Amino acid sequence: MSLLATVLSDLATESARLETLVADLPEERWRTPTPAPGWDVATQIAHLAWTDEAAYVAATDKQRWDELVLEALADPEHAVDRAALTGGIAAPPALLGRWRAARARLARTLRDYPAGQRMPWYGPPMSPTSMATARFMETWAHGLDVHDALGA
Repeated sequence: MSLLATVLSDLATESARLETLVADLPEERWRTPTPAPGWDVATQIAHLAWTDEAAYVAATDKQRWDELVLEALADPEHAVDRAALTGGIAAPPALLGRWRAARARLARTLRDYPAGQRMPWYGPPMSPTSMATARFMETWAHGLDVHDALGA
């Protein structure tokens, strides 16, 4: 198994672990505050969906990627929070569906990304393996906040 395949497998496992925790929560539990100031469980999941979507765009659509970067540069202190807070307003089933679709599409895209090429990102360009690793780290970190909030 390649390193990328291993990291994608680990990412899928970590994502499934978090999804299992939130999938059957009643709406009010999605609104439980997490240790991240101003963020609740829904905001954490919305952030994961948004970053998976942004990574997909980075890998597939240079024009749209450039637009995302300009949007972030227009308000660098609030762009990430705004995307998460706006996305977190959605009903939990819709939000969960959005995250499922985004992470599945990104995994396929990373698996098929041309070997040796890097994709742009908000920091330095990344290989597919580096992007998968970053997604794993972020899923784990935001999942930790969700677990803490829910007492799990």
